Order: sequence, then C-alpha cells, then structure tokens
Amino acid sequence: MNQKTQGSRLEIQGVNKLFGDFCALKDINLTIEPGELVCFLGPSGCGKTTLLRIIAGLEHQSGGLLHQGETDISLKPPRERDFGIVFQSYALFPNMTVIDNIAYGLRSIGMPKAQIHSRVDELLALVGLEDQASKYPAQLSGGQQQRVALARALAPSPGLLLLDEPLSALDAKVRQHLRGEIRSLQKQLGVTTVMVTHDQEEALAMADRVVVMNNGVIEQVGTPLDIYQQPASAFVASFIGAMNFIDSAPLNGQRVKVGNRELDLVRPLPRAEGCIQLAIRPEDVHLLPSGDGEWEGEVQALDYLGAFIRTHIRLSDIELDLVVDVDPRSARRLDLRVGGCVCLNLPSDALHCFAA
Repeated sequence: MNQKTQGSRLEIQGVNKLFGDFCALKDINLTIEPGELVCFLGPSGCGKTTLLRIIAGLEHQSGGLLHQGETDISLKPPRERDFGIVFQSYALFPNMTVIDNIAYGLRSIGMPKAQIHSRVDELLALVGLEDQASKYPAQLSGGQQQRVALARALAPSPGLLLLDEPLSALDAKVRQHLRGEIRSLQKQLGVTTVMVTHDQEEALAMADRVVVMNNGVIEQVGTPLDIYQQPASAFVASFIGAMNFIDSAPLNGQRVKVGNRELDLVRPLPRAEGCIQLAIRPEDVHLLPSGDGEWEGEVQALDYLGAFIRTHIRLSDIELDLVVDVDPRSARRLDLRVGGCVCLNLPSDALHCFAA
C-alpha cells in the first residue's frame, strides 16, 4: 500500500462501567498514541472486552469520557466512530465471496465502483489473498478467513483498528505466523490498534505497550520488556510468565529473612507490615554443582520443553519448592536427574519484592 492510514490518538478519561451493583470497570485512564499497537491483557472477567466495546460504542460507559483525535466520541453511536473491528469469530458473510465481504463497508458508504474495485485489489494483495478472491468463507482456512476479516476492517482506512481476540480460534502454528503478519501490516499502515487478548505470549510479541488488567482496574501499563522485567504488582508478576514466590520477613534496610537465612536486596522493600513476598523468574535462578551454591535442594521433577528443561527443586532447609529453567547443555553438565542434589543461588538483582 502506497499511503499510510492516518492513525488516531485515543484518550480514555475516568471511564467506569456498572452492571447493576457489579463494577466491571473502575476509573480507567489511558492514552493511546497515533500508530501505536496496545494490547489489553488479563484473565477472563477482568474488563478488557468491556473496555474495547465501550471504545467501539457497542457498550455505554456509566461515566467518563472518550476522545478520538479532537472529537469527543463519548456518546456517539458506533457508525459515527472512525474504527474497523475484527472479532474472534471473523463474522464474515457466508453468502458473499471474499471480494464482496471486503467491499461491503465501502459500498455502504457510497464509494464509487471503480474506487471500490481498486481498493479491494489493493487489500487482497496486502493480505496475500489475490488467488482466493472469488471463494466463499466456507472454502477458506481459518487463517485465510481471519485475513479477509482484517482486510474488510481496513477497507475504509479507519483511524482506529480494534481486534477482539482475533487469533484465539486458530491453531498454534497459524496463530504464531498470523500475529507476525498482523504486526507487520499494522506497522506498514500506521493504524492505531487496540487488541484484546488473554494470551500473554501474543501480547508480549505484538504490542508496543501492554495494559495489564485485573478486576476492572489497570494494574500496569508498559512495554513488553517493562511488564516482564519490572512487574508493578504480585498479580502482574504471576500473570506474565512463570514466577517463583518466596515468603520472607523484612529486616532493617533492604534485608529480608528467608527461613534462617538473611538476604540483601537491590530493590527497595515495599511499605508493608508483616510478610514480604520475594519473586524470581525461573530463568534467573543460578543452578550450580553440588556444594558450590548458597542453597541446597533435591530435584523433584524434570519437564522437557524443547529449548529448556523446567526443573522442580525442593529446598531442603526451608521446605520451599522452586521452578528453575535450564538449557539442555547446562542440564547435562550439572547431571540433572530426579532425586539428584543441586545447589543454587538467588541473585539479589533478580529478586522482586511485593507486599504479601
């Protein structure tokens, strides 16, 4: 495509949503910049789909404002908002060919036939479906149907593209391939994009920024790297990737007590009374030959996961179970086996701490 779509800036200010006495969204404030791809990520029922539907005008907020560019869209119906939407179910018209599905929105806004023909050809080339143009949805694979839905949403050159779990109905390999294609296409077009997903890998791979939601509130907003390496709460730490949690007692300064051992931390302790939870990623634990580390443990189980081996270790002196990810070469060097003894270190710069 020769010209980029002009992406819209989206501002969400103090949005709330009540369903009777149930608060589905509470005081949501978020700005999405032009051309940005932002993922709403969280468990089922966290409010991410409700927020997407409010942006689209398919659901009305109980309070708060929405601005798209300079336009207040808070009370506008969906047809007066400048967006394209792709649903999990594709929502293609089964009795229309690929060409007619893509052209549907263009015809409804009265675009001249010659321009429609040119635009559809352009979009077919963009999503790589030129040879499928005369087929019906039932004759296409799931991945091809999703590309048609994407092309149809992009046809009017919307300022905002909304994706509602667009890849969840596809198998893993197609999903992985298509998320790369969608991301590449989004960058090429420069269209501002909001995607809802419960798949953390999908969000981390595709998004410029991730909005982690839980129980109707935003827990953290940041780049995928920030979200993974600097989780703002125990919920974010547990929801994004694998994480070990270790109960500890705070001491003076940045020292904590775990069992009968004391640890120095790099990160400041949270302001909290009582127990502190330490957290460390499985790949950040250092496994060492027996006798070389600060902690001793016994291997309880080994899960072979291709690129790494997930090792389940019981620390003998404090009865704590840890998960440690080890590459196969290191596993062979350490002679890891169920029932074997290992030593490990918990690097202080890899330890996060949260109020229990």
